[in-house]
Amino acid sequence: MTSFRLRLMGQALPFLLIAPGIAYAQPVNAPSAAEAAAAANPGAPIAYSNAQLDQMLAPIALYPDQLLMQVLMAATFPQQVIDAGQWLQDPSNAALHGDALASTLEPLPWDPSVKSLVAFPQIIVMMNTHMDWTQALGVAFGGQQVATMARVQFLRNRAAAAGHLKSNAQIKYIHRNSEWIIEPAAPDTIYVPVYNPAVVYGTWPDREYPPVYVPPPPEFVGAGFNLGPGIGFSVGFGVVAPLWGWGHPDWRRHEVVVDQNRYGRITRRDRDPENHIRIENNTWHRTAPVVTVVAPTRERPREENTRRPQGTAAPASVRAPAPSNARPAATPTQAAPGANAPNREQERPNEAHPAPGTAAPNATAPNRERERPNEAHPAPGTAAPNATAPNREHERERSNEPHPAPGTAA
Repeated sequence: MTSFRLRLMGQALPFLLIAPGIAYAQPVNAPSAAEAAAAANPGAPIAYSNAQLDQMLAPIALYPDQLLMQVLMAATFPQQVIDAGQWLQDPSNAALHGDALASTLEPLPWDPSVKSLVAFPQIIVMMNTHMDWTQALGVAFGGQQVATMARVQFLRNRAAAAGHLKSNAQIKYIHRNSEWIIEPAAPDTIYVPVYNPAVVYGTWPDREYPPVYVPPPPEFVGAGFNLGPGIGFSVGFGVVAPLWGWGHPDWRRHEVVVDQNRYGRITRRDRDPENHIRIENNTWHRTAPVVTVVAPTRERPREENTRRPQGTAAPASVRAPAPSNARPAATPTQAAPGANAPNREQERPNEAHPAPGTAAPNATAPNRERERPNEAHPAPGTAAPNATAPNREHERERSNEPHPAPGTAA
């Protein structure tokens, strides 16, 4: 028996000596700052599933990268989006363009993302008209930034697999490192994609959460526009140089990279803490939960613009979790057009805001119904069937090395 045990130990000893070397040889990629922040609070409630994120992102996931980031960041400031909509109702403000528009916006207390969208007034109108959807986007991006950006790439991969991402005179689709980058075809004009999400992404992966269709607001598309099976485009929007080019997504790290010089030209940096924003290592960070508002009653959109394509959902079907201390939205009489309205995004000192995804007492929580077992959604960042999966390999992030500014080489 003793000799048997000795022979057994002799056979096992080489494997015991080799195994540690094998284990330590495995490469480990350091998480990005956004991924580390998401992992730092694993107990935080998750407001939206992958299926719900896909549903709300469907109408904007194919926007040019910089415009998409502006929409997602601005959605984390719903009161400021309402203020911007009211500001644009003044004809003298709506008539401003170019440098005159940028210089008039600079002293206002809004976040740069909201100011930048004023150059796309119909998008401000769209976000105000569908405030439930807007606030859901903001809560998702503010609390689930990594998952939100991963689902954008998931949807873009589906559109590519369906054969709809083909560059043209309005837009460029670039497939780089397994990620889809979308840019304007011309540097001075932005065309915004308009499409039927039930068709463009191929067969929708979850019938319980059909894609949201947001009808184009008035004057957003040209006369005679018809929603076809492919991707159409809005009228062209001229680039307002000071309001464009200050931020773009880093899809591998799930972060928004900021050119601090350009960023500083359209805002006072001392307002960043008031807006709960921190720019660190050239990267945008939100430092507090999104403050949702009780949107005022609005006129219903014109009937011809509310007809939804088959297989899509109305924007009102997507809602942000309702906090118990949601603030009533300011009315036009509370914020005079052109006036420097007080910053409503600042949290009250004695008022604790619930974390994203918490529901008001006695309020109906977002639908937590799990996805159908036979129609499983891929995990964040995984590719659609027959599509290229997003690249999960990236360089180790160095704590003392800032992000390169937009347009510069790494």
